[in-house]
This record gives sequence, structure tokens and C-alpha cells, in this order.
Amino acid sequence: MKISAPVEDVLDAESLRLEAWYRLLGELTHCLWYPDSIEQMLQAFCGILVTRAGYQRCALTLNSEQLTLHFAAGADADSVEQPVQRRTLTRTGCDVLLEVCGPASLWDETETGQLLTRISQELGRAVDAVLTTHEHQNLQDNLELLALAIAQSPLSVLITDRAGKLEYCNQAYLQRTAYRFEELLGIPVLWNSGDGTDQRLQAEFQALTLGQHWHGDILSRTRDGQRYWEKQVVSPLADVDGRITHLVAIRQDLSASQFQLKEVEQALLLREQALVSSSNGIMITRSDANDHSIVYVNPAFERITGYHADEVIGREGRFLVRDDLQQPDLEEIRTALREKREGRALLRNYRKDGTQFWNELHISPVKDARGANTTHFVSVINDVSERVNYQKELEYQANHDSLTGLANRNLLNDRITQAIAWAKRQDLHVGVLLLDLDHFKLINDGSGHGAGDEMLKQVAYRLRQCVRDTDTVARLGGDEFVVVLTDLPDSSDVDIVADKILQALSRPIQIQAVDVFVTASIGISVYPRDGDHGEILLRYADIAMYRVKEHGRNSVRQFVPEMGLNAISRLNMESALRRGLERGEFLLHYQPKIDLDQQTVVGAEALVRWNHPQIGMVHPVEFIPLAEETGLILPLGEWVLAEACRQQVRWREQGLGDLQVAINISSRQFRQEDLAGRIAAIIAAAGANPAYITLELTESMVMQDVNSTLSTLRSLKKLGLSISLDDFGTGYSSLSYLRRFPIDELKIDKSFVNDIHTDPDDAAIASAVIAMGLSLGLNVVAEGVERQEQIQLLRDMRCSQVQGYYFARPMDAQSFAHFQLKQKAAKHD
Repeated sequence: MKISAPVEDVLDAESLRLEAWYRLLGELTHCLWYPDSIEQMLQAFCGILVTRAGYQRCALTLNSEQLTLHFAAGADADSVEQPVQRRTLTRTGCDVLLEVCGPASLWDETETGQLLTRISQELGRAVDAVLTTHEHQNLQDNLELLALAIAQSPLSVLITDRAGKLEYCNQAYLQRTAYRFEELLGIPVLWNSGDGTDQRLQAEFQALTLGQHWHGDILSRTRDGQRYWEKQVVSPLADVDGRITHLVAIRQDLSASQFQLKEVEQALLLREQALVSSSNGIMITRSDANDHSIVYVNPAFERITGYHADEVIGREGRFLVRDDLQQPDLEEIRTALREKREGRALLRNYRKDGTQFWNELHISPVKDARGANTTHFVSVINDVSERVNYQKELEYQANHDSLTGLANRNLLNDRITQAIAWAKRQDLHVGVLLLDLDHFKLINDGSGHGAGDEMLKQVAYRLRQCVRDTDTVARLGGDEFVVVLTDLPDSSDVDIVADKILQALSRPIQIQAVDVFVTASIGISVYPRDGDHGEILLRYADIAMYRVKEHGRNSVRQFVPEMGLNAISRLNMESALRRGLERGEFLLHYQPKIDLDQQTVVGAEALVRWNHPQIGMVHPVEFIPLAEETGLILPLGEWVLAEACRQQVRWREQGLGDLQVAINISSRQFRQEDLAGRIAAIIAAAGANPAYITLELTESMVMQDVNSTLSTLRSLKKLGLSISLDDFGTGYSSLSYLRRFPIDELKIDKSFVNDIHTDPDDAAIASAVIAMGLSLGLNVVAEGVERQEQIQLLRDMRCSQVQGYYFARPMDAQSFAHFQLKQKAAKHD
């Protein structure tokens, strides 16, 4: 690596300056000491000032009693543009006028100007010596002056003979080497360094001719053998005949400067090692307006980019961006280069093999020695791909559903907002489709959550295939999805996409090697017709979707304002339902169960009622579905069970005996993992007799997951309870399952009882169900009995028990007690 050495430059300049002075002094002395004539002296004097001292023009005029002489050297007077200085000296019998012109720097009174004055004075003395009888005395003065200058010089001065043997040295040399003059006299000191260069130096010094000079660095030794470096200038001296008789050497100690230079080298080496060892890529480029080519890259740059230094030197650093120019941070780097300032950017760069990496780039300007101009730029390349990718992954996870990869609610809200803002500017429409899978719970309950998750992923994939890249598909949670359609010229375009989605979902989905069919209910709202922000559009799409579910599912409906009224009522109902549970607004009614043979009350079915404080008694049909959807059926179901158990105990305490109380269990309750434990705790807390508690389960409920159902039923039977299969005949149970289930009772759905006295088919179905139940040893109960003809037919079919309006409507607990007492009294009569 080339090392800049400002210290060495300063030393070189100082040595050259001193060398020039000594040469000037030597030539002027020779001119004044050995003139052939006064004319020759004056003419040579002018020439030396022009050629050696750096003046542009020099003129001398001598006026004396004997003669007038004028000499000049250098440029013509008319072409001189530099300042002129004049020196007039009056000597014995003559005047000497000296005119010189040159750069203003030559008039520095502290150095060069004083030298000019001294030279002028010496010129006057020399002229006076030539023209008077005091010539030898003046020359002696000059010799003494020169001797003093050499003796007192801070630089080492050595004079040797032609063979290089020492004849004179000044005090500066003796002090530096610690020698005595006597020890050095006659020794060839100019080429006695012992470093292997002596013969070469001897040949070069002895080959010098008059007017030539040798300069360079030599290795010198002190008296104790210590070596040190000196800068040396060697010049030959000639006698009056021009024969070289001596060599003059001027030396300057470089020890201090060499030490400083070594420090500089070490500092630069340390910086170079730092660049090489850096884990970040370093790139140094030029800073010219039209040239930012690379001049250096470190090994980390090669490792990060895959490019070798030889492949990038001379190229501009922007090649790492390739064609990926649409990056906002690129403009920051361009501006920093133009303004020659620091700059930072996060850029997508590309390695030699084409792979992308994220570059956190920092550029800094490099100034010249004066700090005035920017000569280069240093670029630090930091591969932050891992950090950026991690941040992107966090951002992705924060905005996307982990199962399907679709947008989540957070990202959905942002996308809807952007879509509406764009549609507002372009006078377009935005469609919001809220999609809910029909009976998805059956998949989870029947095949497990793994199968349910696979179905959700398959549905997500099909939804993405039905829309454009500019549209958004999101999963709200569970089996609810939202599709946002942008840039729609007309609101009716939403229906086209909705039909496409229904068709895509109508194809079977293979899950666990089994073809499964899924349908969806889709509600639609449209901007700007239905609202101007995402929350309203989602709410109205949800309302429309629930209207689809109420009318058979697997269809599409757009929101209309009338739906909003029902939705508000539904929201109010849900809120009131929660308050009703907290305030104890619910109560139980009981419908008697009659033994057909004995015509006596053998039990009752507990039916929940809601006594709303404003609107009065609310039928279960109006609030049970809402309780199922909202999950309120769980606390409500537990309250019903507890209250029925407490009522059984109260009736027993009233002397009515142990009555069989039947309690309906919802599907959500039945799927609770700790159902048996919960029921056991409730019965124990009430003090009821489990032998007189019957749990009624619907046929469709127990057939969803046969193995799980069997396990739950067995755990319930261990409590001593009875199990009744309600609404039998409406589901899809088979005789083999009925044989496996620990069921005690079948309840024939009232849809088969209503017309048994008029419809032979219904009568045949009821008769077959009763016969099947009896053959399995089960108690058979017929619901919905309202006519005497129905009772007679059921008795003939050997049905065990009945319940219906013919005997009694559901009634509160007190009325049921009175009804039972009345029945007992009538029987005794």
C-alpha cells in the first residue's frame, strides 16, 4: 500500500532549500573571489541571481570616476510584471545600483529579503575590493563569514578530499556522532556506513562533475555503533583551473522524522488491518461529479457480495442494485453524493449469484489534507438480511392468520380503509363479502380439529383463486372469512364473485382420504351504498349473512336496510339475555309425563322460560338459538339442571314422592370434556336423587361422533342417571348404534304423532319405532299428544308413556304440584 508521508515531504523541501542556499552562496563566492575582470564579475552576478535565486530579472549599474558599466540578465524589461526592488550602495569612489524583480514572496524581510541585502552588500565590497587596494582584506572577511556560517550550521557539514577522506567537519556533525575530530581526520566518512552500499556511493560521488550534485538518504553510525538515517547532499569543489579537489557533504538527521514516519506507517497499517478485519463490507469510491468508481474493497465486501476485488475495481457501486431502481432510499444516497455529505439507506442489493440481501448502507466523505475538498467516499456495507427478514416475519405474523396465511382482522381493517379511500377518488365501488361455513362444527366434532384445520386451509386457497391480486381475502376467526373486492364499476359485480365462490366451494374437499362437501352462507355490503367505513360494512355484511342462515344457508344475500332493524333487535336481545342470567329472570315450567296404562303422572319434562321485565314471558324458540350462537347456553343449561334438581327435592319434601324429572342437554353442553363431573357436582349440591334424573339428548347430537358419544354416555350412566333419546326418527341413527348406546328411553318426535290417527304411513312409522324400542328394552314416550284417538292408537301400539296438550300444557312448579295432587285424588275416587 502506498503511504503518504507529509513529514518526509517537509524534510525534502527543507533540505532542498538549504542545498539551494549553499549552492547560491558557493557560486556567488566563486564569482566574487575569482573574477577575470569586473565586467565578468558583474555579468556573472546577474546571471546567478536569475538562474539560482529565482528572480525574473536582474540589472546592475556601476558608476565610478573611472567608468560606468551596466549589465542585465533575465526577461526583457517590457515583459516584467513582478514587483521591483532596488538596492543602491555607495562605496569608495563608486555607486552600485542593483535592481531585481520577482514574486512578492522573495521580499520576505525575515529570510530571503535579508539574504538579498547581504548579497548586495557583498557585491559592493567585491566591487570596492577590485577597484581599490583593499581587495585581500575584503576577501578575508568573506572567508571568515563563510567559515562562521558553516561552523554554526545546524546541519552537519563535511569537506573531504577527492578520495573522500575527511579534512573538515563542523560541530553539528561531531555532536551527532560523538566523535572527536582527530578520530575522523583522514577517514573516508562519506562511504563508510558498512551497510553494503559503500562501493556504489564511492563510485557515484567520485563521478560527480562541477555543477552536479548527489542527494539521497544514507545510513550513518555514531561512535558507539548506533545507526541512524541522514539526508545527504554531496557537491564537488573545483580550484581556479576547474579541477575538482574536494567534496562537500551537507547532512540532516532523519531520526526524528523516521520515527514519525514509522508511527504514521504503523497507524496506516493498523487502519488497513482494521479494514481487512472488519465484518462489514468496506468500499472506497472516487467523488468526482461524473466518477464514483470503486478504488478499494475489503475481504468482507467480497464475502457479502460474492464479487472478487478485481471484478469491481473501476466499476460504480450502484451495480449492486442492478435493475431494482424503484427504492425510495436510493434518492437519499444520490443526494448525499451530490452534496458530498454523509448518508444512510436500507437497500435491496444483489450478490454475484443473483440472490438478494438487505444492505444497511452508510456513506461518508473523505477530505483532503487541508480538509477543503472531498476526494473519496467510504461506504460501509452491512448485511442486515436476517434482521429485516425477522422484522418482516413479525409484521407478517401480526397481520396474517397463522393457519391459512390470509390477512387477519388487523390487516383487513387497513385494506378496507385503503380500498374505500381509492374508490372515493375514482368514483368506484367496494364490495365486502362475509362468509361463514355451514355446519363446520360437525367437521371438527366428527373428524377432529386436524381435519377442520385442513378444510379451512383448502377453503382459503379456493377463495384466493376466485379473486384478483388487488382484492383481499381475510380470516376473522373460526370458520368466518371476509373478501374485499376493490375497483368495482357497479355494485352488482359483487354477486358475480359471490356465485363464483359458491361454485368453487361446491366441489368436494378431500380430507383424510375422504371427500367432504362444504357450503357457505355469504352476506354482502357495498360501499358507498351501505356505508363509508369498514366497521359499518362488516356489520351489515354480517347481518346479511345471518339472514342467509335463517333461510336455509348455502346462499348469498346483499344487505338491505330492513335487515338492520332485525339485527338491532337481535343485538338488544343478546344483551338482555346476558342481563337476564345475571338478574335471575329465568324460570322452569314442567310438562307432565303420563303412564298410558295407569293414567297417572310419573314424571315431568323441565322447560326453560324467560320472564322479561318489559315484554313478559319469552318462548324458548325466540332465545334458545341465540343462546346457542353466543355460548350463553352453557351457563343457562347449568342453571336449568340445578333448578330442576332443587325442585325435585322440594316436591319430595312436599310429600309428592320421587318424580322423574327430564332435563334437556344442549349440544354444546354435551361436548364439554368434564360434563359428567359438572353434572355430578350440581346434583350433589342440590341433594337430588340421580336415579330420578333423566337427561334428554337429541338423536342428531349423539350421532355426530359415535365413539366420543359412547364414552360420554357411559360416564353419565355411572352417575345413576337415565338417558333419553329425544326427537327420535328425525335423525339418521341406526339400530346397531342404538344397541351400543346405554339408552333408557326413546321419545318419538311429535311430527310422527300428529297425524297417526289419519295418516296410515305416520301410524306405521310410529308403530315400528315403538316396536323397535320395546324390543331393545327401552321405555317409549310419544310427544305432542293432543287427541283421544291418538291415545287409543298409542295404547294399542303398547307405547309406555305420553306427554302433550291433551293432558296438560307446561306449567310452573306450584301448578304442577296442584295438578299431580288432583290426579291422585281423581284416581282414588
